[in-house]
Amino acid sequence: MEMSGLLSVLLVTSAALLFIANGQSNYDMLREVDKKHVDMAIRYANKNSEIQKNNPKEHLNFFKVVGQSEISAREFKINLLLKATDCPKASRDSEHKHRPECHFKSRRPCINCVVCTKDFHGSTDPYIDCVLNTDVKKQDNIRYDKCSPLQHGGSTTLALLAKEEDLQTGCLGCF
Repeated sequence: MEMSGLLSVLLVTSAALLFIANGQSNYDMLREVDKKHVDMAIRYANKNSEIQKNNPKEHLNFFKVVGQSEISAREFKINLLLKATDCPKASRDSEHKHRPECHFKSRRPCINCVVCTKDFHGSTDPYIDCVLNTDVKKQDNIRYDKCSPLQHGGSTTLALLAKEEDLQTGCLGCF
């Protein structure tokens, strides 16, 4: 009887540690390109005092990716959540990155970040936006404008609309 109580406590403790470390293992499973952009978001959020106005001394750490990152030959987009941890905010810029030793604080709102770039090779600065997860709807239009895929072919003659009187019928190549 005493052994089953100890086993129950051990099981509950293990489950709690697994839940706390969940974001840490999720980070380790990301592709290198995703990690690079996640660290950009962490750096941006930890340096932005407006995002952390309620708790300016807490380190924000990677919690999870929302959906899947989108990647193509020229474009990249990732949407992720950050969460406050028990670690103090780093003092040096090089320390603003994912820190696996930090544990998430409960009852803290998530910070929703989007990182996108239209030039995958890095010659232009990426667009980074981080807001409280509850305020994402207010940013949807801005995020869409900055991160929507390029509209290929929009300025070609094939995309032009013709007037009805300009329409020609008949076979192509017929004279």
